[in-house]
This record gives sequence, C-alpha cells and structure tokens, in this order.
Amino acid sequence: MIFKKLFRPKYQDPKPQVRISAIASLSADIPEQKSILHELAFNDEDVNVSLAALNKLNSFVLWYKMAEIAKNERIAKRAQQVVENTLFSDDESIMALDEKRAFVFECKNNKLLERLLKQTWVQKEPELVLHILAILNKPQLALPILLSSNDDTLQSALLVYADNESSLLKVIKKTSSQTIKKQAQDKLAKIQFSKTQHIEVEKGTRLVLSRLMALKDQRDYRKLVDIRAELDEKFSQFSAQFDCLSSDKRDEFNTKYTDLSSKLAILDAELAPLHHAEQHKRELMISVTQVTADTQALLVWLSDMLSGDISAVTLAQTEQAQTEIQNRTVRIEALLQETKDVGLFSAQKELEALRDALLKRQHTYNHLPAFQDALKQASALIVDFTAHALPVQVSDIESAKPLLHQMKGQWRALREPYQDSWPKALDIQFSTLQRTWQDTLKTLSSGVAQDINRFRSKAKAVDALIEQGKYKAAMGLFTKVSKWFYALPEVEQSRNARVFAQSSDKIEEIKSLQAYIALPRKPALLDEVNALITANISVSLRSSQVKDMRSRWSSLGVLNTPEDDAINAQFDVLIEQAFAPCREHFEKQQQKRVDNLAQKQTLLNDISTLAEQDIADDAVVKKVQQIQQKWQAIGDIDFTLKTELNNEYRDALAPFKKRIENYFNDNAALKLGLIKQAHDLSYTDDILNAVEQAKTLQEKWKQIGPVQRKQENPLWNQFREANDLVFAKRKEHNQQQKSVHTEQANVAHALFSDMQQSVKSAKTVSELDDAIAKQGEFDSLLTSLPNVQSASLRKQLLALLDEREAKLEALKYRAKQQSFDELFSILKRWETPEIPQDIEALPNHWQQSFKGQNESGMPRHKLTLMLELLCDVPSPESDETLRKEVQLQLMADKLQQGVEYDKSVLLKQWIQHGPVAQREQILLQRTQRCFIQ
Repeated sequence: MIFKKLFRPKYQDPKPQVRISAIASLSADIPEQKSILHELAFNDEDVNVSLAALNKLNSFVLWYKMAEIAKNERIAKRAQQVVENTLFSDDESIMALDEKRAFVFECKNNKLLERLLKQTWVQKEPELVLHILAILNKPQLALPILLSSNDDTLQSALLVYADNESSLLKVIKKTSSQTIKKQAQDKLAKIQFSKTQHIEVEKGTRLVLSRLMALKDQRDYRKLVDIRAELDEKFSQFSAQFDCLSSDKRDEFNTKYTDLSSKLAILDAELAPLHHAEQHKRELMISVTQVTADTQALLVWLSDMLSGDISAVTLAQTEQAQTEIQNRTVRIEALLQETKDVGLFSAQKELEALRDALLKRQHTYNHLPAFQDALKQASALIVDFTAHALPVQVSDIESAKPLLHQMKGQWRALREPYQDSWPKALDIQFSTLQRTWQDTLKTLSSGVAQDINRFRSKAKAVDALIEQGKYKAAMGLFTKVSKWFYALPEVEQSRNARVFAQSSDKIEEIKSLQAYIALPRKPALLDEVNALITANISVSLRSSQVKDMRSRWSSLGVLNTPEDDAINAQFDVLIEQAFAPCREHFEKQQQKRVDNLAQKQTLLNDISTLAEQDIADDAVVKKVQQIQQKWQAIGDIDFTLKTELNNEYRDALAPFKKRIENYFNDNAALKLGLIKQAHDLSYTDDILNAVEQAKTLQEKWKQIGPVQRKQENPLWNQFREANDLVFAKRKEHNQQQKSVHTEQANVAHALFSDMQQSVKSAKTVSELDDAIAKQGEFDSLLTSLPNVQSASLRKQLLALLDEREAKLEALKYRAKQQSFDELFSILKRWETPEIPQDIEALPNHWQQSFKGQNESGMPRHKLTLMLELLCDVPSPESDETLRKEVQLQLMADKLQQGVEYDKSVLLKQWIQHGPVAQREQILLQRTQRCFIQ
C-alpha cells in the first residue's frame, strides 16, 4: 500500500495543488496525456483542477461541452465565459470565421444563438440568420435585422417574418432598397386586400350582375355581345374568389348569374336577325361607296377626255366611253333596287344622282358634233364679251347692266345641254369676265349710294341742330351739305331736291334772325365779364366761366357792322383781363411740370444704370417696384412730352418687366408643380410617406420666390388645400390606426388572459403546450402594436413563459418519476418468466425492454454499480473495490474509445436480464435509488 502511494503519478495525488502542478507538465498534443487531462477536466472533484485541465486543453469544444454539463456553478460560469469570449471576439486568431459558422449550425443553445444573431458577422450571412431564426422560432427577432441590413437577399428572406401592417410600414419607411420596399408594399397590399377581399368581391360581383341586368334593355346587338362577353369574363374572375364569401352569398350570386344569362340568351336570339339585317345594310353601303368612287373616277376620265381637243377624240374612244357608262349604269340600277328593298333612301338618292350624271355624259358623247359647235360659239362669245369696255363712270351703269344680262343669257343657252361635260377652262374665263363686270358695277353703284346716304343723313342732322338751337353749327354743316348735293348725278338731285330745299329755307330764316338775337345779348355779356374780372373765385371756376363766356359770345355771331366790330374788340380786351389770373396759375403749373420732367429724367437714368448692373432676379423685382412707385408719385408734365416720355419709360422698363415676368412665370410654374405633386400625394395609399413628402414640399415652397400679386393668393390657397387633404388623410389614418391598435390591444389582453389562465389551470404537459399554442398570434399582435402598448404585454408574456417553463419542468419530472415508480413497482412483482400484463401502462421503450434479450453480457451487479457511478449514488462498502474497477473501466472506455454510457440504456439492459429473483431485490432497490430520489 505504501509503494502504491509512493509510485502514484502526481496527477493522481490527493492534494489538488499537486495535481494542478502536474497538469502544467502534461501536453495536450500527446494522446495519453490528453486522455489524462480529459479525465481531470471532467471527473476531478476539485474545481481548480478541472479549470486548470480545461485551460491546458484549450479546446473550444471542451469548454462548450463543460458549459452544457457542468454541475459546479463556478465551472459552468467560467466555461460559459470562455465560450462567449471566443464566439463574440472579432479576432479570427482565437477562432476562425468558418469554425464559428460551423458551430452555429450545430449549436442547440437558444440563448446563445439569440445573442449570436445580433453579431455583425452573422447578419452578413443570410443562410446563417435564417437557420438561427428557424431554431429560435421567435419571429419578433427578424424585424430589427431586416431594418438594419443592407443585403437585399437577406431582407427579402426575412420579409416573411413581417406579417402585419405595422411591421411592413416600418420596412417601407426605413429601408433604402427600392426592391425590398416594392416587395413590402406588395405584401402590405395583399394583407390589406385580404381584409377587404370579401367586400371587394361582393361589391364587384354585384356590379357585374347589375350591369348584366341593365343589358336586358340593350338593343344594340354588337354592344350586347361585347359587353356580355366582358361581364362574363369578370364574373368568372370574381367567382374564382368566392371562397372568401359565405355559401349563401355564393349560391345567391350563381343563381342570379344563371337567371340573367338565360334572359340575355333570349334577348340575343331576338336581336340577332335585326343585327344581321343592319349588317347587310352596312355591306350594301360599302358597295354603294365603292360604286360611287368607281363612277366618280370614270366621270373624271370622261371629263379629262373632253377637256382637251375634242376633234382628236376617236371613234374607238367614244365607243369605249359609252360602254363604260353602260356598265356603270347597269351596276347602279342593280344597287338602286337593293337599296330600295332595304329602305336606304339616302344611298338611293346618291346612286340616282350618279346615274343622272352618267346619262348626261352619255348624251354628250351621243351628240359630240353639236357639243363641238357649242364650244366654238362659247369661245366666240368670250371674245365678244372681252371686246366690250368696262364702265368707268356712274353714267355708264344704265347701259352696262343690259349688256351683262345679255351675255349671261347667251352663255347659259350654250352650256345648259352639256353641263357635266362643259370644260372648266371656258367656265373660268367667262366667270372671270362676269365677276369683273359685276364688281365694277357694284363699286360704281355703292359710291353713288354712299354719297346719297351721306347727303340725306347730314341734311337730317342740320334739322336736328336747328331744333336744338345750335344755329351756328347748323349753318356750318349746311355749307357742306350743299356741296354734296350739287356733286350728285342729276337723277339723284331731282329725287332729293325737296329735302335740300327744306333745309335751305330753314338756314335762310336763321340768318335773318341772327342780328335781332345778338344786339341785346352782347352788352349783357360784357357786364358779366366785368363782374368776373373782380370776382374772388378759384382758378378752375374762373377758367370754366371764361370758356363759357367765350362760347356764348361766339354763338351770337358776327354782324360785320362798325358797332358790332367795336363791341367785339372790347370783349376781347375784357375777357383777356378776366383770364389773367388763370394764365399766371398755369405758368406755375408749367414750372412744376418742368420740375417733374427733370425728376422723371433722373429715374430714366437710374433705369439705364440698373441695366448695366448684374443683380439677381429678386433684387430686380424690388428695384423695379421702387422705381415704379417713385414714377407714379411724380406729378404731371407737359402733355406734348407725356406720351413720348411714357413710351421711353415703358421701353426702358420693358426688358426688366420681361425678365420679372419670366421670373414670376418660372416661380409660378414651380409652385404649380408643387401643387400638382401635393394633389398627387392626396391619392397615394402610403399616407405616412405622403405626409413626409408634403412637409418637404412646404419647405420647397418657402424657398421659391414671389409670383404676380394676383396669382400669389390663389396659388397659395390651392397648395394649402392640397396639403390639407394629405394631412386630413393622415389624421383619418391615425384615427384608424389608433382604433386598430386599441382593438388589437384588447384582443392581445384577452388572448394573454386566456393563456395565463390556461397555464395556471394546466395539469399536464399537453395542457401546457395548448396553453401557449396562441403565442405566435400573440407575438404578431405585439409586433403590430406601438412599443408603448406592447412593452408591458411583452414583459408579462416573458414572465408567463418563465412560469410555464418552470411548471413544465415540474410536470415532466413528476411524470418521469411516476413512470419510474410504475416501472420499479412492476419489477418488484416480476418473479416468474412470464411477462407482466400491466407493462402496457409503461412507455413503449420500457415495454420492449421486458421482451428483449441482454446482449451486452454485463451482469446485473455490474450494471447496478455502473448506474450508481453515473448517478453519483454511493455503493455498499463491500462493493468498494469492484466499484473502483468499474470506474476505471468507464474512464478508459471514454478516453480511449470515446464511449459514454447512458443510464437509461443501462437500465434497459438491467431489465433485459429477466425476472428479478429474491436475491436480486437488493440490487433492484439500489437501482431504484439511481432513478427515484
């Protein structure tokens, strides 16, 4: 015993410190020493020894295994720390990326995988991310990765986890990839459509049925067929989606469709004959059109033949023309009968006109010599007409009209029998001559008429002036009327002599009374002028009265007597004295106008200076507005210069106004563009994005310059109304979202209460599984809720899951213990080779153990010791030596062959030995202690 202790290796020394120092001398590269290190790491009872051995082995796999199986808290914590430091380190010298990737694919630790999922290198590999998510079965972890990733492939794969409107809206708002945004929008549209699909299908189907019902009143066969085919197709499309409707609705729609189809089929049978008759009419009209075109082409050919030298037309050409005319006439006659049968009266008239034209041409070709003679006479008539001189005086009108009438009658007599064949050239020559004569006569006649009308109207004006007491104006106008009267032709003078005589008599009467009227009035008017000279009145009133007095003096006329000449001279002197204050005032006004002119010239110089400066458009607007305000503030100038100066001012400002106009127009165009964009935003379904864009448009609006004043407010009102629509939709959307979130929150609370109640009342594993069967639905509801609403529920869910996990472990342990209780109860009663009947209550693998044969060869005693070693259950002192041998064998098998024994397998082998004899009851009790505490 002493020698055994003396030659014992240091790594087997009872003192932990000796074993730790021995570990430093061992090498993990030598297989035998590596086995020793394995044994010390996993089976040494001292924590420090195990940690020293693990550090010496320096194997990530061993650390991870120890983290999984270690019973000692310190070892487990240290192993977990090493594993995490290795996996979460960016240094590839510690552990290569490929090794990490392989580990992730093999790892079953959900908590570790969940932490690894947040690593950057993991999120760069879509396959790895999807693998982890599939194991964790936590869809809520996918969305943050989706939103933070820039990999389209990964985002597209993770998009399957975004299965509600809230998460999809986040994706659409935050992702920069147009491809992913499009996929999210499509998926969102499908989700939204699925909510309203039954409404849309029902609405669309009813619309189709309504339109089919309206077709019963349709009398256009072509429309009936086309629209019915279109509606049948649409009904087929909607019927393919009838699964979303109730059976009653499906039966209702199918019944209505069948009934309407039957009625439309009857209507189709009624309208088809009418349609075919109309089709026949259309085809007949096509034939009429073709015959018309063909006949018109023939008429052109016949006309061209006759438009040249008729003497050159041969007999063969004449016969061919008559044959063609006959053929066309026969075709037209046949069509006339058909159009008459179907009642196409307009086509019938058209064909009759063509037939008449052909018959006229046939008449010409049948009388070709007479036609040639008529053409010669027509040419001679044109020569004769040309030889007559055009009328040039009013007196020539009476002789020219009979000549023109005679020429027109002779031409009509020659042309009438051959109207359609008459050469256009001859017609044009005669028409030109006729129009020239007619225009000349019209011109001469209109001149005389104008003179007569002028004379009569002005003679009436003379009478009107006399009646109004305006004698001087009447005498002046009568002088002109006299000249116009004597300029009229003698015939017209005789016709209007009475009117002229009446006006002349009235004028003579006025002249005789003029001296009588003027004598008493002029002295009285002189007294008024004297009073005005000393009157204290305003300049404007004085000027007005001077003007009035001059007018009244002038109306009294001039008598051409010495007394009248003297009083006229006196009036001129006095009226000038009365006007003197006005003249002085007007001179001052003239000086002001000169000053105003200088100021305006200065502004024109400022405009010229401004033209030489390079300034921005908005600055030009301000400058021009200032110049315009100054120009308007300056008073009047000399009226003789006003127009010229204003034109110069307008010309000087014109380039600036054009530039400002273009500037305003550009700004208006930009604002109209923003208005259109704002209007378009009101029609988009992505209201949140639309609001953001509306805010951007408002900022752009502020940056755009002004427009014309009359446009500014209307444009702003339009832009504001367009934005109000967008924000109103956002408000409505927010209300809807709030309602939806409230409803979803209520559903989530109810769902959580159900799960909570189910977990508390669950008494079996299956009931616990059923209790959280709706967790996926609950997670989906939480994902769709705002964070404020979902945080509390998520916290409660985690607590409930922990409670369920604890209860599940307790139930599994209880079930396992109960199963072992039943198993060992049966083993205690199993004394005969016959298999007990009550093993049917045991799990199937235990039942098979009763029926199987032990092939391992190990006796029950050794199996019992192995179970006690594996379960760390003490053995009787009598088995101490055998227990150590078995322990060494277990270690050797594990280190050399990698064999690890499972206590369930050993128990099956124990049972396979058969009935438990009386002497083995003690072994059964020892075995039972390994499974039932």
